[in-house]
Amino acid sequence: MPPHTLLITGGSGYLGSQIVHMAQHWATHAIYLHHTPAPSQHATFHQCDLRNRKQVEQLLMDVRPSVIIHTACSNQNQDNLDSILPAARNLAEAAIKIDARLIHVSTDLVFDGKQGPYSEAATPSALSEYGQAKTQSEKIVMTHNTKALVVRPSLIYGINPIDHQTRWLIKGIEENQPIRLFTDEYRSPIWVNTLSLALLELAESTVTGIVHLAGQQALNRWEFGQAILKMLKRNTPPNVVPSTIKESGMIRPQNLTLDITKAQQLLKTPLLSVAEVSEQLC
Repeated sequence: MPPHTLLITGGSGYLGSQIVHMAQHWATHAIYLHHTPAPSQHATFHQCDLRNRKQVEQLLMDVRPSVIIHTACSNQNQDNLDSILPAARNLAEAAIKIDARLIHVSTDLVFDGKQGPYSEAATPSALSEYGQAKTQSEKIVMTHNTKALVVRPSLIYGINPIDHQTRWLIKGIEENQPIRLFTDEYRSPIWVNTLSLALLELAESTVTGIVHLAGQQALNRWEFGQAILKMLKRNTPPNVVPSTIKESGMIRPQNLTLDITKAQQLLKTPLLSVAEVSEQLC
């Protein structure tokens, strides 16, 4: 039997490119906008502006994916933020027309950090523009597409290649910039490999609604920074110091840890803790 067809949005991004690499048993297609990916033996790439409804509809009609994993539209710039809602709407509507399953990757930042750990039943209350846009995009997807699944990951990390925030940490260390890592901001970091495998497993399921995908270990930013430096076989330099959100004067969610009970019941993929990943890599 030929493999099912998978379409990944954000195929040249950090998470999307990892899913492309791991989707060995799918006929894989991937979307990019600005950053043309290198030729890949794992996927066929297509340039598409997800804000353009006609482009999205035409691409989906041409590719005819059975499953779409939507990883595009990050929080790295305003253009990405402005793309979140139209991309979600266009994909949800176009997926319905070809009877495709849509997996919409959201974020733990839909919560305000006051009542963690959060279950899937918790009411979103985002503090940031990104979190608010993701909250709205979840509603759009689930309203337009009853076969859709919304996945909320926590902080996504990896060291081969390193993720965006780890790159920021290493750059600051190498430039001897002062780096303050909060001891009062907690997340449930998830390894990009784990998240990719879990998403591919969910792509073969019929699960709908919302699922939280995160690591089993709650860490504050300082603890997580220490763990990442250990994975990279680096010592903590003097310019990296512990601090607090209060000291910074910033408004940030304090406890965005996620309850992953539902995911653990659904998945065979183990949701590894940072400590377990470190044991594998070090």
